[in-house]
Order: sequence, then C-alpha cells, then structure tokens
Amino acid sequence: MKEMNDQCDCCGDPIPDWQLKAGVSRRGLLLGAGGMLGAGMMASYAPAAQAQTLTPSDGLPDRGAFVIRNGTVVTIDETLGTLAGADVYVVDGVISDIGANLSVPEGTEEIDASRMIVMPGMIETHWHTWTSLMRNLLSPGNEYFAVKRAFVPHMTPEAYYASDMLAFAEALNAGITTIHNYCHHVASPETVEAEMRAHQDSGLRALYTFGHRDGQPNEEPIDFALAEQVMSDWFSGSSPFEGLVDFGYNSRGPHVIGEELYRREMDWAFGNDLMTAVHAGQGRRNFAAKPMKDWGYLGPKTLLVHYVHAEAEDRAVMAEVGASLSYSIQSELRLGSAGGQAQQLVHMFNDDVNVSLSFDGNTLAQIDMFEQMATAWYMGIPFNGSSTEGLKPLDFPDVLRMGTINGAKALGIADKTGSLTVGKRADIVLLRADDLNMVPNGFVDGMLARSARAANVDTVIVDGRIMKRDGKIVGLDIDRIREDVARATFDVRKEIGDIYMPESTTAPTY
Repeated sequence: MKEMNDQCDCCGDPIPDWQLKAGVSRRGLLLGAGGMLGAGMMASYAPAAQAQTLTPSDGLPDRGAFVIRNGTVVTIDETLGTLAGADVYVVDGVISDIGANLSVPEGTEEIDASRMIVMPGMIETHWHTWTSLMRNLLSPGNEYFAVKRAFVPHMTPEAYYASDMLAFAEALNAGITTIHNYCHHVASPETVEAEMRAHQDSGLRALYTFGHRDGQPNEEPIDFALAEQVMSDWFSGSSPFEGLVDFGYNSRGPHVIGEELYRREMDWAFGNDLMTAVHAGQGRRNFAAKPMKDWGYLGPKTLLVHYVHAEAEDRAVMAEVGASLSYSIQSELRLGSAGGQAQQLVHMFNDDVNVSLSFDGNTLAQIDMFEQMATAWYMGIPFNGSSTEGLKPLDFPDVLRMGTINGAKALGIADKTGSLTVGKRADIVLLRADDLNMVPNGFVDGMLARSARAANVDTVIVDGRIMKRDGKIVGLDIDRIREDVARATFDVRKEIGDIYMPESTTAPTY
C-alpha cells in the first residue's frame, strides 16, 4: 500500500492512508472491542431536552474583592519567584497585592490556601474548539481527518455553540483560563454568531482567530466582509467581551493558497493590527519562515503552529523578530508522521524561540495542561547521535513558562496575564497539594510540571471571577452544557448517517 495519497489535511500535509476511513463496519464500530458504548447502554438513554436555542447564560459570577491566604504562590514573575505562605489580594478583577500577611479591609472574603499551590491560570494557544463533538467518534481506521470530513457539511450553529461550550468548560475545569479558538471552519455568519455567544457566555479569556471554510477552494479568499462585520459587532468600542476576547486571523499559508492570495490576506490582517496564526506542518516542512520575515509578516503578532520540521534558519528568524511557536505535544506525536517531534522541541527551546503549548483539539489530546507540560519535560532532552546532542534539556521551570507566560506572549496578552504580578488581571488557579498524587510535598516546580494533573485543580479564577470553587465549576451550567452537546452530536450523527448513525431514536441524556 502506498504511504500517502493526494488528500491533504488543514496544514497542507498529505494524509497518511492509515488516517483515512478504512471501511469500518457499523456493527464492528458499535460493538467491537474498544468501540463505542454497546446497544444496551444506548437503548437506556431517555429523550433529551429541547435543543439549544443560543439564549445567553443567566450571567457570570460577579467580580469583587477577596484575598487568597497562606498559599505556596508560584508567581512565574521573574522578580517575585515562588513565595511560601503568601497571600494574593484581588480587587475588581486586578491583582492588587502579593505578599505575606497582607492587610486588607475588614469583611474581605478570605480563601484558605494553606494546603494549596497558587499559580497563574494556564494558557492554551491553538485549539479547534468546533471539533469537540467529534471526540469519541474516532475509531480504528477512522481517525481525526476522516471524522472531521464527515462532520464538516453538517455543523449547525447549535453544534458550534455546544462544541465550544464543552471545550470552554473543560478548559476552566482544568485550570486553563485563556485559550486560542483557532476557527479553521468559518461555515456561515450564523455559526460565527454562535461562537461569539459561546465566548460571551463562558467567561473565559480567549483569542478568536477567523479563517477559511473547511474545504474552501484554495484560490478563494476568506470572507473579508464577514470578518469586518464580526469585528464591528463584537470587537468595537462597545464590545460585550469587556476585554476578555480578542479577534485575530488564521491563514491557510502560502504553501496552500499561493503567495499572491497569502499576501493579500496577510496585508488585510496586518492592516487591521490583528494577531495572525498559521499551521506550519506536522508531516513535512511546508514553508520557510525567512520569506515571511522578508514580506513583513513575521513578528511578535505571528504565531506558527506545529512547525515540526522547521530548520535552523527558520528558528533563527523566529527568535530574531519575536514570533512564537504553538506546539501541540500530543497531536504532534500522533500526526507528525515523519518524526522529529522531540528534537524540534529541544531545538526551538535552545534557539530562544518563544514556545507555547496547545491541544489542537480535544479529539486529539486530553484537556490537561499539566499533562502537556509533563510530556514536554519527558520529550525535552538532547538525543545522542541526533542534531540535539549536547544541547540544553528542558527543565521544570521551562515547561511551566511554556504553559503560562510564554502562552501569554504568544497571544499578545502578557501585559494582562501569564504571571501573578501586581497590576495584572486576576487569572489564578489553586491546586490541592495534599491529593494522593501530590504527596509527599517537595520542590514545587517539579510537583506542578510532572506530578500535577487537572484533577488536582480546586479553584479557578478568571479576570477576578471565581469560576470553580472546592473542585466544582460554579460559573457555568454544566448540566446544560452536557445536554446541549449530547443533543447536537446526536443530530449531526443522524445527518451524516453511515457508521455514525445512532442506534437509539432519541438523544442521550446525562
């Protein structure tokens, strides 16, 4: 069998044959070992509530004043470092003070962090959130790209909203306070509206980048008129996001759409002073970074995603102009079919590129930044007999920065978040240090970068709003999110048919 075919993924890489749908039988998919839940379980589902109608949430928690007391505070601030037994005082969404035994006004709410590690909210820099519905429909011989192609024609505004809210809730639950919603399937004005409503309802800090329609002919530009309308309606001076969500652009890249159209779209983006992102390939080296610099499109507002096969001159110009890398650790391991994932990570780090971390999608990775950081640490060593031999290995503080302040730099918001610094917005996470996988306590950097997992997250604060407390999300209606995503997935699967057709005639409830 040939290794590659002429179909390409959204990075412009040929899709390996093993990633394509391979004639999986419906019965085998539903009942085979490792397949979906069996027919008996499916038949027990009760009818779901009425489908989501995109009505706004009842409101997010209020901002106020509170003090986090006596925690081990890992600030990621180069001046402050890590403080034992310290307090963090928050007023109206801003970190007002950090230190020991802070004096605060009488009656201020106090949060006991004496058995907690206090750290900045983590930052994810590349996530196709609209694909969340697909997560548990991958199967042997029918992996990510095949499933995505099946879903693309049937994604409704309700499906976008439900998919985004699932992703946003998972992020909050895991201590991720900022994400990059990399929309590489701008299906219609209605689906964009649904995504904007999800961002508004979630309370999560985010960058939303506007791209093409999945499957759009390569000679067609993005919908400039729609992008301009979205900027006017949602990101103008009267924006409902209150500074929590920024608008950007994601490109198919010169390797996909050619230099002329690429430059036309990038000129539009740079003319609007937008953050720009582009997939830079997992399976092969798709393009060089130096021409991007020569054209004026490589700089601090440029985010290159994947770039598993960057060469020394690519890394050099990225470091020179301050362009960032978004490395999707688990996705690179599964989809980077030519290898070199670990070596590239070590090279990027040693060549002083700002490396941030991302998931690609919850179809391809666990939504757990601690797991991403730990895997980066495991991968991040020089390999004997390779081009990385003799280079510096990644260590715990390095991967912690990749999951926090480096992500803030990559998204252009390091002045707002990414570290616990007086004057920055209050994006804060508290982890239980006495959970079984966290004891015995030792050096805190290693506890966070190797031992910790999302299950240890106790409290999550976004922009001064307490969104998770005592291990439970309090800022979102999780039951509604579950029902909405179950209904939307059920409806899309019915539209697709074939192996995706549900066994039951009613949508699942949870």
